[in-house]
Amino acid sequence: MKIFLGMLVRMGAGVGIFLYGLHLIGSYLEDLAGPAVEKSLRRFTGNPWIGALTGTVITALIQSSTAVTVMTVNLVDKGLMTLEQAVGVILGANVGTAGTGVLAALPIRSLAPFFLAGGALLVLAAEIMKKLRGGPGAPWARTKLVGALAVGMGMLLLGMELMQDAMIPYRSSPALARLMTGLKYPVSGVLGGAVFTALIQSSSASVAILQSMAAEGLVGLRQSAYIVYGQNIGTCLTALWAGAGLSPAARSCARLHLLINLLGTGIFLAVDRVVPLTAWVGSWTPGYPALQIANLHLFFNLASTLLLLPFSRVLVRAAESGPFFKGGHQL
Repeated sequence: MKIFLGMLVRMGAGVGIFLYGLHLIGSYLEDLAGPAVEKSLRRFTGNPWIGALTGTVITALIQSSTAVTVMTVNLVDKGLMTLEQAVGVILGANVGTAGTGVLAALPIRSLAPFFLAGGALLVLAAEIMKKLRGGPGAPWARTKLVGALAVGMGMLLLGMELMQDAMIPYRSSPALARLMTGLKYPVSGVLGGAVFTALIQSSSASVAILQSMAAEGLVGLRQSAYIVYGQNIGTCLTALWAGAGLSPAARSCARLHLLINLLGTGIFLAVDRVVPLTAWVGSWTPGYPALQIANLHLFFNLASTLLLLPFSRVLVRAAESGPFFKGGHQL
């Protein structure tokens, strides 16, 4: 029992540090380009493909698909963006957030202390420069930004390291083996991934935990694929909550996010039964389970975008035809 509690503490610490690193990176970049982000979402979404590229780039920069999706729901609510424009942004946000998993899987976790120490020194140096010089747009502001981003990156890498270390004592745990065996089927795997991601409100952290388990041999790639598909569904909960008290169009936008991820999951589950898709993606980086999962997550979202984006209008009509709405207007 003590060992299990110790694992939970270390895992919780790793998740907390990982999430705070994401928050630190995202908040500084969002503050830096907050108005520009909203302006870009409005301006570069006339064409669905450009909208998808915009969603990808912005999400990769601020490290939060949830923030971009919620922002999109609010823009639709204000009438500044149509649902057809929102399709591309939502799909692009899914692609952009998958980059975090690739970054976390790269063999650079040993650099965490250097990022943390270097970033902290830059932040302290910036504070000293601010007191000596001050003034808007001064060099200290840029120095502080670079330092904060370095600290955020160090926390991401340190969080991943702690999560993986927490899994080491449980490589041969019968209890954990039984739990993971229960998630080896498509339905249970998807549901497990969706519920866990909905609880911790971060697909990036959920994928990082899965990568840590895979690195210790606790979960295989095929099983991980089902969980990854579910993680994409679980991340839709925040947008549904955000749109609940808004206009019918905003609620349709939140449903659109869920519909897109449900369809992507259904397509991949069907294709994977006919074609060894998961094994093919795994063959790109044999011997690197964490990177295999990151590649799978990225490929899943990229392929879903390419497959679903041509059907933007169909997706919008489906999202609008909820049980209490028709054509985006309340009955």
